[in-house]
Amino acid sequence: MTHPAVTPPRPGATLLDVGDLQVAVGPARQPLPVVRGVSLQVRAGEIFGLLGESGSGKSMTVHAINGLLPAGARVTGGSVKFNGEELIGTSRRRLSQLRGDSIGMVFQDSLTSLNPIMRIGLQVAEPLLLHGKANARQARQLVGERLRAMGMPDVHEAVRRYPHEFSGGMRQRATIATALIATPQLLIADEPTTALDVTVQAQILDICRRLNQELGVAILLISHDLGVLSEICTTIGVMYAGRIVQAGPTRALLEHPSHPYTRALVESMPRAVGARGARLKAIGGEPPSPDALPAGCKFHPRCAFAIARCGAEEPALVDVGDTRAACWVAQATGLPAFAPDLITANARPQSAAPREVLLAATDLKHYFAVPGETLFARHRHVHAVDGVSLSIHRGETLGIVGESGCGKSTLARCLLRLIDVEAGSIEFMGSDITHLGGDALRRIRQHMQPIFQDPYASLNPRLPVADIVAEPLAVNGFATAEIAARVREALELVGLGRALASRFPHQLSGGQRQRVGIARAIVLRPALIVADEPISSLDLSIQAQIINLLHDLQQRFDLALVFISHDLRIVRQLCARIAVMFLGKIVESGPTEDVCARPRHHYTQALLASVPEPSFVRGRRARGLLEGDPPSPLSPPSGCRFRTRCAGAQGRCAEVEPPLAGNGGAHRWACHFPLDADVSALTEEFAQ
Repeated sequence: MTHPAVTPPRPGATLLDVGDLQVAVGPARQPLPVVRGVSLQVRAGEIFGLLGESGSGKSMTVHAINGLLPAGARVTGGSVKFNGEELIGTSRRRLSQLRGDSIGMVFQDSLTSLNPIMRIGLQVAEPLLLHGKANARQARQLVGERLRAMGMPDVHEAVRRYPHEFSGGMRQRATIATALIATPQLLIADEPTTALDVTVQAQILDICRRLNQELGVAILLISHDLGVLSEICTTIGVMYAGRIVQAGPTRALLEHPSHPYTRALVESMPRAVGARGARLKAIGGEPPSPDALPAGCKFHPRCAFAIARCGAEEPALVDVGDTRAACWVAQATGLPAFAPDLITANARPQSAAPREVLLAATDLKHYFAVPGETLFARHRHVHAVDGVSLSIHRGETLGIVGESGCGKSTLARCLLRLIDVEAGSIEFMGSDITHLGGDALRRIRQHMQPIFQDPYASLNPRLPVADIVAEPLAVNGFATAEIAARVREALELVGLGRALASRFPHQLSGGQRQRVGIARAIVLRPALIVADEPISSLDLSIQAQIINLLHDLQQRFDLALVFISHDLRIVRQLCARIAVMFLGKIVESGPTEDVCARPRHHYTQALLASVPEPSFVRGRRARGLLEGDPPSPLSPPSGCRFRTRCAGAQGRCAEVEPPLAGNGGAHRWACHFPLDADVSALTEEFAQ
């Protein structure tokens, strides 16, 4: 592969030096500090991870480094040096010369960072042409080489396409290729994998690792996911309330966290393997707002180890063991011993024998019509749900997992009768509701309620919280006095006090909005709740709170819960049974312990192997990569739909579609050549 000539810095030399950086927003007379004295160094060839919850100041820090602060934000102090050159106060022209040439940038949302009216090939080539590093012919050659290195399928066709024609993973590959086409010395990646499936996430992290190893590109990787950073980062800095509260080598920081916030993040991680059935140790409360920062250590109101000094004086970042930490307790006596591999506190009791079936779906099918490529061409159909059968017992939690586009959300809408099915039947509480409508359907919906993925989009922005929660009761004719009592009870159960009842959705945090959505779902005391990716956009600590809350509510009200996610770590923490979907079909199902400890379908194994986890959680489990993107649902492969991505596929897989069967037990799979080994051996084999 050829690359533009660059002069790399000496290995180990400081490439990026940020010293006491301060950023504020709002008017100059009343500035709100969002970055409060951040100092970090990224050395040549290093991968530095910046970890923290939403609002901690991570993105503001990296945007200040690049000179890309939004309107209303400004640097109020500190220094940013790149290769010894001061960037704070430098001209916009000089910053434009550095961006794309010496410093590449990958943003969180690849769809909004790509120009929708430019072909991908031209967008990837743009940095080369703007900085005069290649002519048009050379640029075309380099674009093809870079996209192939990113794992882009059919590069010749891909360069002609527009962003909307790509999947999320392919768009992110194109974005990374654009950032790296001029071979910068530093790549800044701001939450590059947050909205992606775990399989695509694993591919993107592998690309970043190879770029670092093969080209020597230093990477500053920003994320709120501890598992992601632990996979590839050599050093991690943990941010809280605008400051770095702990920093050091990745292994030392995660295995011996000397700041309570770092420890709490590690403890709140869901696990794909180990600590089965454990209740997550969630962090109480939420991060402080910049306009209401507490005195002293900003974490002390949420800290289990806080002492009097913590509330009076903010600690400096100093050496504590093998890392640096800003904690009075750690500096004085040290935190109590920490054993992350033994985090199994408050384990849930084993599930009782299955009770009566609450909902049974049989051979459900739902198709979407897609216009033909020409005006007179026939419509084509996406088989979003193609012959799915499942049952949910009263009081049970069923997890549905799979990549984006596999049909999980469509299946959820079918079960709730929000959309009609082309074939199959749905029986709920002993009645066939497949074709129910009108008042009869409205009455049955009192007993089944949804929780949506995006709480902000699903809540009426013009209503206060109390009215949002009360709306289902009012629609179903409850008396005013009972409505008020139930709303108060629901808000208390989800941890929202009376003070928030009069607020509007835009005045709440993401975690609070999701709690409002849950309160609205339980206020009718339904028998079934269908939760569609309810925590995918939330921080790690807030995820743990919501998972524990759903479990508590299920136990209190004897709820049956369908929990939809693409992350097996989360599903495993909450669900008694799992159904794995791929391209409209269930390919494996059974008790959670059986599916996770002994997966029989190659796709389930790939999902498990793609989960990012620290080494002390994963143990000997090796990481594996599932190459490529799912086939188009418009033209699924013949036979087994997974065979085009399956390492174990054989001739029969292309000829005969495997049925969902098993060995006579509750664990069933749709595979002609099922796996037959424990999960640790499987993952090691898969990775090889």
